[in-house]
Amino acid sequence: MAELASEVRVVVARLRNLFVDMARQGAFSNPLDEIPHAELEPRQLQALWWLHAEGFLTVNALAERMGLAMPPMTRLLDRLEELGLVARHRGTRADKRHVMVRLTEKGRVAGDEADAVVQERLAGLLLPLEGEHRSELLDSLERWVEALARAPEPAPAPAGRDRLTAA
Repeated sequence: MAELASEVRVVVARLRNLFVDMARQGAFSNPLDEIPHAELEPRQLQALWWLHAEGFLTVNALAERMGLAMPPMTRLLDRLEELGLVARHRGTRADKRHVMVRLTEKGRVAGDEADAVVQERLAGLLLPLEGEHRSELLDSLERWVEALARAPEPAPAPAGRDRLTAA
């Protein structure tokens, strides 16, 4: 087990260094931050993009994906609803706290525009790789996503220690 932990630490260090290098190349900057829009802020465009990608989400799921607490998420959705971009639907009578969010037709158009910008960015990131290497990268990422879906939730790190040094 100690050997595996040592191997994992080496891989984690390599992955961290790759992430740092990718960030230096601008790979992690949010393409939605760069869209000039007269009415919408980047966070609002991000919400539209998530709804475009997922079809519909609960308010809680959207807040989680965006890393927002509920009060700012509610204000963001209020604004998008005022602009006619999203519609909220209450859950069953048994649980009215369960609120779903969907794009309106106007919201779908804005979501399509945001998604086009994201896809353009991804194309630019993949372009330096040759076809075979692109396929290998995507195959590896798909396997990683599948493995993440199967993996149990990690136990919280002990107080005062991060997860990487807790092993």
